[in-house]
Amino acid sequence: MEQVKQLMIVMDGVDIVCLDEEALTELLLEKFREEGYQPTDRPVVVREGKISSIRAVESDSQEEVEIYAFAKVLRKDDGVRTVITGRVV
Repeated sequence: MEQVKQLMIVMDGVDIVCLDEEALTELLLEKFREEGYQPTDRPVVVREGKISSIRAVESDSQEEVEIYAFAKVLRKDDGVRTVITGRVV
């Protein structure tokens, strides 16, 4: 059985709802690369409150993986933050 990995990306000052598709794709490509994954889907899109499926390649092993990501935008008095949690299988 495949080992499931957890992934969390926190982006302070970013509201994914306000970004257009191209800007969101560029931002997510950068964030997933920092976590060790190179998304192969174009565009790379996650929607607030929805589960998104993103195909990617793990940088270390070059293994093809699927990332099931859930995004939540947190708005508070001190600003906005987007939190993306995911499972990598």
